Amino acid sequence: MNPLYAGLTANVTAYEELALEAALHGGRTRVFHALLSHPLVAQYEYAEALTDRLIAHNREHLAWA
Repeated sequence: MNPLYAGLTANVTAYEELALEAALHGGRTRVFHALLSHPLVAQYEYAEALTDRLIAHNREHLAWA
């Protein structure tokens, strides 16, 4: 694979795997880890804020929330 895309592909793959774990098993920590691994988020403070907003907005659909 072209090195230009290898890092991005690895990051997106990690995000997708972590997001799947969060979707299947729930939990704030899993959601946070998925968001933190996403290449467009990738900052602790942003991931924290997005996690809280995502869970608050979807609480009625999340059995674990």
